[in-house]
Amino acid sequence: MSDLLLHDPLSLLTMLTSSSICLRLMTYRRAHDARYKPWISACAWLLIVCSGGQALQIMLGHRVPVGTGPWQLGILLVLAVLVFAARGNLARVLRVKA
Repeated sequence: MSDLLLHDPLSLLTMLTSSSICLRLMTYRRAHDARYKPWISACAWLLIVCSGGQALQIMLGHRVPVGTGPWQLGILLVLAVLVFAARGNLARVLRVKA
């Protein structure tokens, strides 16, 4: 791991939160009777790529233009709580009635 993580606890927490979101979404298993929703799957894929990419970027020590702030960490923590409460089911998090 990079020196950035050793000296910046905010970056460490952001990396851990992002990677937990990514891993929880990756390990989601659809119920046997659940319907497949392509747009939810696309959103989940995009969230996996973005959260995993952010975790990797911080882990490898690449600097981001603005850096990770407490506001970004707060957003990620809320998203992580929602994803874990829904057991990785992004359709439950988004719950949009058509």
